[in-house]
Parts: sequence; structure tokens; C-alpha cells
Amino acid sequence: MRVLVFGVDGLAFRIIKPMMQAGYLPHFQALTREGVEAVLESNYPPLTPPAWMSLVTGLKPARHGVYDFWEYNEQGTGRLVTHRRAGKAIWNLLSEYGKRVIVVNVPLTYPPEPINGIMVSGIQGSSERGNCTYPAAFREELFAHVPRYRIDVDVTAVLHGHLTPGQAAVQLIEQRIALMRYLLSEKAWDFAFITFCAADYLQHLCWEEIMALQPALMRYYQLLDDALGLARSLLGSDGSLFVVSDHGFQGAHTKFAINEYLLRQHCFQSIERGQYYYSLADAWGKNMLNHMGLLERGRALKQRVVHKRGQSLTKVQPYLTRQQQQAAGVSVASWSSSSGAFADICITRSLSAQQMADLRGSLLALRDPTNGRQLVANIYGTEVFGQGPFQPTDKHLLLLPNEGYTFTPAIGQPWLWNRERHLLGTHQKDGVLYACGPTIKHGQQVAPTAIYDLVPTILRIMHLPLPDELDGQVIDDLFIDAVKDE
Repeated sequence: MRVLVFGVDGLAFRIIKPMMQAGYLPHFQALTREGVEAVLESNYPPLTPPAWMSLVTGLKPARHGVYDFWEYNEQGTGRLVTHRRAGKAIWNLLSEYGKRVIVVNVPLTYPPEPINGIMVSGIQGSSERGNCTYPAAFREELFAHVPRYRIDVDVTAVLHGHLTPGQAAVQLIEQRIALMRYLLSEKAWDFAFITFCAADYLQHLCWEEIMALQPALMRYYQLLDDALGLARSLLGSDGSLFVVSDHGFQGAHTKFAINEYLLRQHCFQSIERGQYYYSLADAWGKNMLNHMGLLERGRALKQRVVHKRGQSLTKVQPYLTRQQQQAAGVSVASWSSSSGAFADICITRSLSAQQMADLRGSLLALRDPTNGRQLVANIYGTEVFGQGPFQPTDKHLLLLPNEGYTFTPAIGQPWLWNRERHLLGTHQKDGVLYACGPTIKHGQQVAPTAIYDLVPTILRIMHLPLPDELDGQVIDDLFIDAVKDE
């Protein structure tokens, strides 16, 4: 039996359900009648790199080693994470069993790795200008059939005003569909994993417009629906399809300054406020733009924004160095917390059980002064990252906010709560799972399941043994009857 995974970065039911009701997504709507629907939870945290790596390996971060977009050494020098540090992905396991696999645009697959089939690297580290395929010779074949193929959105064209974000997303998905059509119709395969990543990009930038079903942005989602219909037709009626997202999405109207709060609560030790002031271009942002080849354009854009608004940009804090984290004692280091809508508090001080309980209690007691709503929905301890060679050595508290809120790690502003003029598109834990196939139930919703449950479920449906080290488990509720091992 063939299996096709149709991945969409950041897809959420709160986005696609209204679109279905408005008639934009007939192929997604068909899945609700012909397959199973479930929430695919991405709690640890709901961020692209760790979420995709858990989804494709069946492992928690402590075993695959990916926690963020960046890794930092003791000196605070950043390295973009482009590949998992350990663990076998589903395509490695299937290759070992002789299955023919196709992998396209899954994040953190650079450099492309040897598999029994074809791989085209995804976002985060790779570029279509370099070695982006396995085998390497396939790159020439790729551009022969899809001459304008891109791995990611044409950010340069958007920055220069040549394309709107919606146009850039449409351009990207049209090329991805062309490649998918070619690979799935012309190549032999038993398993395929095709990922579409521009939805996340659009939702961060255009949340309010998307929720208003603005026609210019609906074009992307209509093409995504067309791609789903094409994928199902190329899979055939005897294959199994999984539609998955790495996390969900929500709108956030308020930012909470988590590090400023910790500082005022005297959780920070002797480090001075002034040590935290850096220009964004001096650290995390500079590294990111330089890697993308956009550093000079980013500087020019900054100058245009400053000139247009007639004001200087506020300096903000980068990812803290290891020494700063240790000096601070209790802090949130990553700027991913803002767009990802989580706060990973690293605790390098020795806190007693009572002090930890008090800290948890104070965080859970935080309420928006304008409406009395609770800020924090869930708090998880270090154990949520799992057990393995990449377990954090320090204690952590992972905070997920309630609907409408996110965090900022910046320090120095007079406020703790900042109401935004427009809703921000931020991540949320509830991703999407659809499944359909000959052995899968029809027209049912099942209980939420974990993001790392996909790999064991695929192995079971393909009648292959499950490795002992998997953190995930088979989603038994999907199936008409229990699927037994051979």
C-alpha cells in the first residue's frame, strides 16, 4: 500500500473551516466526509524546527536534538539549524526496508541525505542555487521540468515591492504543484512526503486579511486545495493519505514582556539591564539576513522605515548568550517565542521545589489588566522535551499562552502588557490531521493526538515493525479495524 503525506506548515482548523464553509476548499471538505479528522497537537513547543523533526522522526526534541531555528555556543555565536542532530526520519526507515521514497520541501532537510529515492531539500538552510537534491544529478532534471522552481518564498521580490506576499506565495505553490505532478506521476514510489510552507509565511504577515477571506489571499488556499485534489488522484484509491501540519495558528492582540516580568520579580540575578541592549541587526536578525543573502537589503529597508516614520527603531534583545543566561538565572532566551507564541524559561539557578512551585503559581496568576483574562494556558516542565542525548541540562518551564496572547523577551520598555494595533499571526499548538484510505474510518472525528504519533502510524499501516526508541504511538482510532503487524 502506498502512503502519501501532504504537509502544510502552520495549517489550522480555524483557518480552513471558514474557507470550507465559504466553498473555497472542496477537496479539504471531501476529506471530512471520506476520512478521519483530528487535532495534531504540537506542544513542545509549537515551533517549525522542533515540530517538523518530531513529526518526521516520531521522537521528542531530547532525541532528535532540535529545539529552535538557531543553536548558540558559549560565546553566543549563532548557527542556523538545517538538519536534525540524531534519529531516523520516516524516509530513512522506509529506505532500509527497500521502499521507494520521495521527499520534497520538508524543513530541515539540508543537506539532502541519501535515501532510496529522491529528496529535494526544504526551507531552513537550503537554496535552489546550491546542492538541494539527492541524488545530486536530479537537480538538473528538476529545473528541466520546473525551470522557475524555488524552495522558499521570493522574499527579495516582496521587499522590493515587485510582489505582494500573496503573489509570492502563489508563485511558490504553482511551482511546487508542478514538481509534485512530475514526481508522483513519472517516478516509482511507495511513500511520498510533499510539504507546502508558504501558508505559515502568509499567516504571520496577513492574519486579519486571511480571517476576513480576502480574495487576493484566498487564491493561495484554493491552489493548496487543488494540490490536495491532485495528490489524491495521483495516489489512487488504494493508497493512504495523511494531511498534517506542524502546528496551528491564532491571532494575538497582546504581547507580554516575559523577561521584564522576571526581572521585576527579582528572578534575574546580578546582570545589569544595559547588558541586554543590542540592535536586532547585531545578533539574531543579522545572522538570519546574512544567511538569506538579504543583509544589505534589510539594512536599506530599515533606513526606509525609519525615514518614513520619522523615528528611530527601538533596540531589542537577541538570543541571550550562555553566560547571560547563567548570570540572569531565570530567563527566556529565544526571540522565536514571539512569533511562536510560547515562552521557554531556562532556569540556571538552583531553585528549591517550593521556589519552583511559587514561580509556576505566579506565572499562572498573571492576568490581563484590561479584561482579567489569564495569560498562561499551560506550563510544562523539562520532562516535556523527552529523554535522550539532547536533554537540557538546566531546568525549563515551557509556557503556552491563552488565545490572543504572545510573549516578547525584550527588556527595557516601561510596559509588561502591550496591546497591538492589529492582530498578529502567531503559532498555536493545535495542528491539523486528516487521514483517509482503505483501512481508515469515514467521516469521523477522533481525539487529539501528538505530533510524534505520525511515524508509528505510517509504519503500522505499511505493515512494518516499530523501532523501540519511538516516543510516538500508533493512532489506533483512525482505523476501521486494528491494523496488525505482518
